[in-house]
Amino acid sequence: MKFLLKTFPLLLTPLLLFAEAPAPLRILCIGDSITHGGHRGRAEYTYRLPLARTLHEQGIPFEMHGTQTEGLHPGFNWPDLADGVPFPARHEGYYAYTTDQLRHLMRENLPKIPPPDVALIHLGTNDQRSRDYQRSIIAPLEEIIARLRERNPNVIVLVGHLNFNEGPALRIRPLKTEMARKLNRPDSPVLTVPHYQGWIANPQASNPHTYDWLHPNPAGQEKMAHAWLQELDRAMEMQADAFEPEEDRAKRLRTFLELRQNAQTEE
Repeated sequence: MKFLLKTFPLLLTPLLLFAEAPAPLRILCIGDSITHGGHRGRAEYTYRLPLARTLHEQGIPFEMHGTQTEGLHPGFNWPDLADGVPFPARHEGYYAYTTDQLRHLMRENLPKIPPPDVALIHLGTNDQRSRDYQRSIIAPLEEIIARLRERNPNVIVLVGHLNFNEGPALRIRPLKTEMARKLNRPDSPVLTVPHYQGWIANPQASNPHTYDWLHPNPAGQEKMAHAWLQELDRAMEMQADAFEPEEDRAKRLRTFLELRQNAQTEE
């Protein structure tokens, strides 16, 4: 025990809240090419790689779920999270899909997936030419969220804003914000994630975040992962406060939060 305390002091303290390690955090990533990735010829690993690597490094037990395991091009390889720790490849990302296409696909695929604790949704990029964003983006998102809650009434849903700072994204942004406000509940948070903040889309600019104005390069992938995790912290705090402190659900959330806070203190 002295060895454990000396070697893993930050990891051990929150885990002592449980007689054994808490159940892994089940994460489902839903989206288009920005979630799918796997374009050969460039390091298109998506935000899923740095997000998973951060959680692994912070000692947070987690699982990535979904019906898909490949990138756009078959045989595209993702780096390991660490020596001997393969990248958890499962996802629900589909290159070039619209929000409505994902809505229909989720009707079929969600029953095949273990109920997620957390859903990260980044959609709307391929809907920017629509004449009715309420119909093409918001209504499908609302249905996806309703179906996620059918699988897990306490699911945390993070809805990513588009990464752009001009054009149709500026008209879509308030619609997503209002949708999240309407659907948000303490026991099942729905929050938006401001991926556009500080985003440099121009690949010719200094320190850009994309390869081609759209698809994130490694710097953009890291930036997106950081934004997802920041809002996940806020959502877990909100949800933990919705339950009695002695409930296992609250203890589990507090454990994850303490692991993250301890790891960030050490950075």
